Amino acid sequence: MKEWWDSLSQLSQVFATVAIPATVVMVLQTILLLFGIGHDHDCDISDHDISDHDFAGAHDGSDGLSLFTIRGIVAFFAIGGWTGIAVDNANGSEALAIILSLLAGSAALFGIAYLFKFALKLQNNGTLSLENAVGKTGEVYIPIPANRKGTGKVMVTVQERLCELSAITSEERDLKTGEYIRVIEAIDDQTVLVVSHKSDETTKNKGGISKWIA
Repeated sequence: MKEWWDSLSQLSQVFATVAIPATVVMVLQTILLLFGIGHDHDCDISDHDISDHDFAGAHDGSDGLSLFTIRGIVAFFAIGGWTGIAVDNANGSEALAIILSLLAGSAALFGIAYLFKFALKLQNNGTLSLENAVGKTGEVYIPIPANRKGTGKVMVTVQERLCELSAITSEERDLKTGEYIRVIEAIDDQTVLVVSHKSDETTKNKGGISKWIA
């Protein structure tokens, strides 16, 4: 490994410094997806980024692409870095290596964006119905403002998949991250109405659970 590193030019070493950790992360992401752990990009049915675990990206208003996601940026550095090393080791000029690495990384970035946009289209075509989330319990991921004053995020298992859903609540207090909730209504094809699981249990004990669950 040391011999290989020493054989690289200074520019290739810069590329490798970027490409190696990015490749490791990309491999780990792939392994997690194979074991069904990478749910964040499976099941967000909004028209924006599939993960919330992906940080907010810049969206192309014309086609709804989410470019700057964690997976996209990892692919950019991994593919771009190895391309730069390959071109530099092929005795290409430094400028050519930099340009081609940027082009290859950008192609990977757009490829990931189009891949997830296509996945979202499949989900929005009816493979996931929020009506099936009604009555399910889950956990608050992003705090939900009280009295329907804003939207948060919840993690709920729907159709045997762990999904991140937009959520509002009629509770008189904010629902905090990590708090357990129950889905009581599908507001639209992107948002559910939830109550605190504690409040739900209280209602159930009073014999009024039927009004909450369709």
